[in-house]
Amino acid sequence: MTSDEKILVAKIEDKARQCSENSMITNSVFLDMHERSVVSGMKNPFSDTRLYFYGGFDDAERTVAVFMPEYITEEPADYFNGYPDDDPIAVVEIEKDKFSPALGHRDYLGALMGLGIKREMAGDIIVSENGCRMAVLAKIAPFVAENLGKAGRGTLKAKIISPSQARDGAKAVGIPDSFTVSSMRLDSVVKNAFRLSRGDAAAAIESGVVYVNDVECTKPDKKIAEGDKVVFRRKGRIIVNDCSSVSKKGRVIVEITRFM
Repeated sequence: MTSDEKILVAKIEDKARQCSENSMITNSVFLDMHERSVVSGMKNPFSDTRLYFYGGFDDAERTVAVFMPEYITEEPADYFNGYPDDDPIAVVEIEKDKFSPALGHRDYLGALMGLGIKREMAGDIIVSENGCRMAVLAKIAPFVAENLGKAGRGTLKAKIISPSQARDGAKAVGIPDSFTVSSMRLDSVVKNAFRLSRGDAAAAIESGVVYVNDVECTKPDKKIAEGDKVVFRRKGRIIVNDCSSVSKKGRVIVEITRFM
């Protein structure tokens, strides 16, 4: 474990301690997928708390670590729907002027950084043709909504909406796809799902940008099974729907849903 990872674990353990001692919901800043994987592997020292990862959007890549007292049995999204004032995340809905040029993820993120906001204060940015929805820590949402007026050469209008509103309007639509592999090794699945060479797929896995069920995996020979989610950072994710059939040539037929 690196020194940065040790510092991260110490901070997360402190959030767990605060939750346990005060019977209150606590949360971290936003974690990227590597940081989330590190936290997933730590042992929670407080048995009267539950750890969840919550990003505002369904299947968010950037999430906060949320500790909830054991008397709260609901998962964060369900609980915060009923108690929105306790939600550590708000979503800023941004609409660009119709005369503004097309804007991308980098434009909106750059505009946010231009306000002096650190990356750890913001989660996923879901870009659409007319603007985007941006998950941020609730405590900075009013500042972002009031001050985020420009991105690139675009003019923006921003308002705060609840994560539940954002989830209702941002359901990911997957694309069915299929391919065949000689075996259900992770590098074979990544090669075919993301259209890479076998060498590039193995290199990507070993570099730590591929996650299986939200846990970083650096072993190209890891076996993938039905129901597994494979995320390739900045390239997309897939869900393995079925891998029980075999072609006439003896290769495994893999049915997936692709999200880009």
